[in-house]
Amino acid sequence: MVEVKNPFDETNAHPEIRHLSLWRTDLAYFWLINCEANIQDDMHYHENDDHIFMVLEGECTVRTPAEEHVLKQFDTVLLKSGEPYQLCNTGKERLLLLGAGNAGANGKPRTRVPKIASHLPLSDPIIA
Repeated sequence: MVEVKNPFDETNAHPEIRHLSLWRTDLAYFWLINCEANIQDDMHYHENDDHIFMVLEGECTVRTPAEEHVLKQFDTVLLKSGEPYQLCNTGKERLLLLGAGNAGANGKPRTRVPKIASHLPLSDPIIA
């Protein structure tokens, strides 16, 4: 089965959804993060889920305990499982971020530490 979705159309059809699921298979999960300007997630990690993020629109600063990377359109980052990170919309417009992970690989459910995400106004890093 082939299922085609346009990330921009999906996000524009559901502007109120911050984390929009696109596809899920037995070995991978694909989603969109739709975030207004000056919002950040908390510092967190996944015990068994590598992540790849690509900026489709806007600017994203990816913070780790050791460094910070500013991503522009079509820049891509790989975050390995167990590595703490924080996503921040440091641009002046909406951030549209395509995410992919290997959630569910080997029959293990996706983890998140801390379990509940917080989306706060942009400030200094929030340490897990």
